Amino acid sequence: MILYTIGLIVAFVFLALKYVYSYWDRQGLPNLRPEIPYGNLRILAQKKESFNVAINDLYDRSSERLVGVYLFFRPAILVRDAHLAKRIMMNDFQHFHDRGVYCNEHSDPMSANLFALPGQRWKNLRAKLTPTFTSGQLRHMLPTFLAVGSKLEQYLERLANEKQSDMRDIVSRYVLDVVASVFFGFEANCLHDPDDAFRVALRDLNNPDSFMNNIRTAGVFLCPGLLKFTGIKSLSPPMKKFTTEVISSHLHQRETGQVMRKDFIQMLTDLRRKAGSSGEETLTDAQCAANVFLFYGAGADTSTGTITFTLHELTHNAEAMAKLQREVDEMMERHHGEITYDNINGMKYLDLCVKETLRIYPALAVLNRECTIDYKVPDSDTVIRKGTQMIIPLLGISMNEKYFPEPELYSPERFDEATKNYDADAYYPFGAGPRNCIGLRQGLLLSKIALVMMLSRFNFSATIPRKIKFEPVSITLAPKGGLPMRIENRVKHHSGIMFVYTLALVAAVIFLVLRYIYSHWERHGLPHLKPEIPYGNIRTVAEKKESFGTAINNLYHKSSDRLLGIYLFFRPAILIRDPHLAKRIMVNDFQNFHDRGVYCNEEHDPFSANLFALPGQRWKNLRAKLTPTFTSGQLRNMLPTLLDVGNKLIDRMNKVADEKAIVDMRDIASRFVLDTIASVFFGFEANCIHNSEDPFLSTLRRANRGRNFIDNFRSSGVFICPGLLKLTRMTSLQPELIKFVMEIITHQIDHREKNQITRKDFVQLLIDLRREADKGSEEALTIEQCAANVFLFYIAGAETSTATISFTLHELSHNPEAMAKLQQEIDEMMERYNGEITYENIKEMKYLDLCVKETLRKYPGLPILNRECTIDYKVPDSDVVIRKGTQVIIPLLSISMNEKYFPDPELYSPERFDEATKNYDADAYYPFGAGPRNCIGLRQGVLVSKIGLVFLLSKFNFQATTPAKVKFAAATVGLTPDAGFPMRIEHRK
Repeated sequence: MILYTIGLIVAFVFLALKYVYSYWDRQGLPNLRPEIPYGNLRILAQKKESFNVAINDLYDRSSERLVGVYLFFRPAILVRDAHLAKRIMMNDFQHFHDRGVYCNEHSDPMSANLFALPGQRWKNLRAKLTPTFTSGQLRHMLPTFLAVGSKLEQYLERLANEKQSDMRDIVSRYVLDVVASVFFGFEANCLHDPDDAFRVALRDLNNPDSFMNNIRTAGVFLCPGLLKFTGIKSLSPPMKKFTTEVISSHLHQRETGQVMRKDFIQMLTDLRRKAGSSGEETLTDAQCAANVFLFYGAGADTSTGTITFTLHELTHNAEAMAKLQREVDEMMERHHGEITYDNINGMKYLDLCVKETLRIYPALAVLNRECTIDYKVPDSDTVIRKGTQMIIPLLGISMNEKYFPEPELYSPERFDEATKNYDADAYYPFGAGPRNCIGLRQGLLLSKIALVMMLSRFNFSATIPRKIKFEPVSITLAPKGGLPMRIENRVKHHSGIMFVYTLALVAAVIFLVLRYIYSHWERHGLPHLKPEIPYGNIRTVAEKKESFGTAINNLYHKSSDRLLGIYLFFRPAILIRDPHLAKRIMVNDFQNFHDRGVYCNEEHDPFSANLFALPGQRWKNLRAKLTPTFTSGQLRNMLPTLLDVGNKLIDRMNKVADEKAIVDMRDIASRFVLDTIASVFFGFEANCIHNSEDPFLSTLRRANRGRNFIDNFRSSGVFICPGLLKLTRMTSLQPELIKFVMEIITHQIDHREKNQITRKDFVQLLIDLRREADKGSEEALTIEQCAANVFLFYIAGAETSTATISFTLHELSHNPEAMAKLQQEIDEMMERYNGEITYENIKEMKYLDLCVKETLRKYPGLPILNRECTIDYKVPDSDVVIRKGTQVIIPLLSISMNEKYFPDPELYSPERFDEATKNYDADAYYPFGAGPRNCIGLRQGVLVSKIGLVFLLSKFNFQATTPAKVKFAAATVGLTPDAGFPMRIEHRK
């Protein structure tokens, strides 16, 4: 019976497929032989080519005017005659007014956009939306294009003269910033932040590795019945949620009069208001979101393609590049650098270049229509039946020498009326007729402005061949691997003696200023290292070859002097090589060095005004207020939180050990620490240990990974040259981080103050301080000040505790005797107290304390300590006077690795700190600083580290997979292992 049933099913499937794939034979239309189950799209299904290229291949396999093809199971007609195609889109539009793509207004409102809507619904919506793309509206958009264009110029300036940069990636971010402002009504920052939510959403939408994305794309363009049958929506739930939330929020703001802007959202708001007042059917939020999304997804890709493919072709056509740049220069000079709508439209050769780009790389390389009324093909007996899908292979037509002689040649001149060399009826890169692209003029204007701004200031050189291979899974023509180019500043030739004179004068002034700066220590008679212009003594930091701490360590070893003059770029500083003098500066003579000399600007950058950076009395007052949160009593109160997070850590580690996997223990330790900090300092429960996408974790990661020029500039400004940030008015933190912390702290404080909620954590201490200040008429901490200090413990606490745990595990994995000794101590403690971990139990663990101390010697939390001289200071036993305002650097890493103070410094020896076998200079050990300005949270950090180690070592063994010698990452402040700490984890027996 089973065999009979299977046979029956096989026979039925065979007959059904035979019937489907004989459609064009039955209709008597020339066709290409299909393959089961691909139809004629095998290379598309196998991800060897994109849909556009696949259709182009079908175009080349026939010479018929009309040829039948199969889009998987869907029959369609390929229109190979460019003139007939244009007639279908224009003269006979009434027979082909629909696209035949997926559209389901009721079950999937996001699919019901202007591109997909059929019939009268499309006509009504097109009429409503057309006014947003008039010349007047485009003029209103121009300031936005120019503002974002200026950001693009600044961004390219930083990349000039680098080896190469992916211009497609850069331009796509520029276009998204424009689209965000013009269509979504808010300012994005995709250009400077590749992980901006606005870009991430589109990146996820176009992810070629997502099976569901590929199903959706196939369903929308090839097999609409697939989505209707399965109920799968045209957009992923996160994408739909992202778009609808943004649009609904902005529509509400506009309708309530909170915001007024001349953009697409405002036009939709006006349409809704007009419809409401006249009793017409108004656009729903979902319909508005659907159409805004259309310009998001489609507009971003098409404008990006136009700009970058034009640059790509110009880099392979030096004459065209020179001719266009000449036109750009002449326009800019004629109009004194002003870019207007009319100036752009007056640029003839720019228009020819863009037209030629759109011929070779059309925005959508395939146009589709659906026959809506039976249609007799002119000069033929063929009748196209209602419901038949029509495919117009735009790429195939535009690369056919019948219509465009020498189609492979990039020749803008072919579109010049004086040298016209193409068939005008074969050129329609945005479609033709009533259903052409509504936003084509806006897209062209955006593309032209970007090209003018870039080509006026930069030269672009090709780094890849002209012939492009396209991404196989893409709707538009997307180059595989992007479009890398070399960017160089343009050298424009000016005439006139005044220019030469000015240049010489500027050079002379710079020379004299630099000579004066870099002679500072010579004038003060202090031994010093010879500087390099413009790096001072930290060239390796600027070149991202070493971290700041490692670079200072190398300077330490270039001298044997007690005090050494150095230059931190343009800032003179003194390296204190004598640890006893360093300790005296921090402790006994603190009144002469009570500030750190790092960046702090309370008025313009409140986040910089934290406990670490504040100077003088302001620091003293805040330190006194915050100290109570780190008493023994407070640490005991934190313990239950640490234990709860520790149990989550064990759950995670059990899974890792069961899988016998190699994992990065630095990553796991950082998640444990972050979950602890979230609860203890921020007042909420995070889940970083188990969730890699937890916002608390991902935000910190984004802040620390892929640091760009601006991030490094900020770090330099905070620690090395505070004047840089004050001069540029740049904030000390990325705006994203400031927003993230402010939102959390504002919510926590408001929520607790309104609802009388109390928790024993850092946020509560800040709330209590604010309440007491109000009662005592003192100056209360602002929300920004609260957030700044919470963030200090977020970033600093996370890094130092993570480092202490992971570096300890790293050293123990290379010192089996020490690991065994520590595990034995842990086992004895756990057995003695029946597995209970208390504050007192942890404190009495002597060998654990020795191990942590030795880790902090080899890998101090901050490898350098800095102080600023606040009162002139005569160095004891010396004639040297350190002047007020001088930056003082204490090279903690170097001192702790000097055998003069710590014998065998490379050896990991916890016993050196044991009183019975003491083997170090106590005046040279201060891993958290010393004196009144030492780290306020050192006991809390050590406690977190110790509890993390107890949990881990009580249950698991750790085996190293990397050498004992650690290579540190460059472009960091603290000591960060370059590749983490991958270890093999095993359950302890």
